[in-house]
Amino acid sequence: MALVMKEEEFKPIAKNLLRQLGFEVRDIPPIQGILTPDFEVLGKNSKYTVELKIKGDDPNEISRDLEALSRGELVTKSIPIGPRNRSAGIIRKGVQQMVEHDPEGETFRVIWLHSAGQDPYLHDERFPSTLFGTEKLFGLRLPNIITCYYFHESVFHSWRNYLDGAILTYQNTAQLCINTLSPRVSRFRQSELVVNMSQGLCDPQKHDELYDSVMIADCDIDRKKSEDVIRYLQGKYGLDHLQTIPMQQHTGMIGVEPYEES
Repeated sequence: MALVMKEEEFKPIAKNLLRQLGFEVRDIPPIQGILTPDFEVLGKNSKYTVELKIKGDDPNEISRDLEALSRGELVTKSIPIGPRNRSAGIIRKGVQQMVEHDPEGETFRVIWLHSAGQDPYLHDERFPSTLFGTEKLFGLRLPNIITCYYFHESVFHSWRNYLDGAILTYQNTAQLCINTLSPRVSRFRQSELVVNMSQGLCDPQKHDELYDSVMIADCDIDRKKSEDVIRYLQGKYGLDHLQTIPMQQHTGMIGVEPYEES
């Protein structure tokens, strides 16, 4: 089972990546009684406030799994892959820290979300779903499987006036997600961070223009009324049928006795 990674362990890695991209990185000094963001990031023509958050394993869940495995039980799980309240809470705290540090928005605000633990891929799938409120849809016209952005309530919508983007990392991958709902999105797209991470961008508006497998629910509809959102999308994209495909990850574990040669 994986151990919990602490932020202090990943901070040097994050700083090194930013420096490789050509930025100067400064630690933000702690203030007693106030949770400050992690970094001030300076480019030639742009400035960023960056807060790092790490999502790893739940120690209580690990303990329960280990107990079950020690009894010889098969541990199976069906885990939804979609927007998560817990992930949204982690991001919300980070945004609040950045806003307290830079209340006037003199810098671009970027939250860095690192996925760790024994299943970092799961966390890495949940973070963009939570940021963008994504949903997988099935349609009768090719391509059949579609990714719809802003289908559900999303962090980027809730914090559109305060959060410009998010860096997502796990293992050896990095992606920069652009908050297309931010009033500063045009300036952010032209900033050095976006230009320097152009090989790893998630920009729904650009993807909607390029790919038939992407949709954007840019409507003023209560996101709890999913059927109304689907009807809007059918009208916008000229489709007769769309339906949601709830995504889940299925896993199974069993304990194995170590092999000893006789």
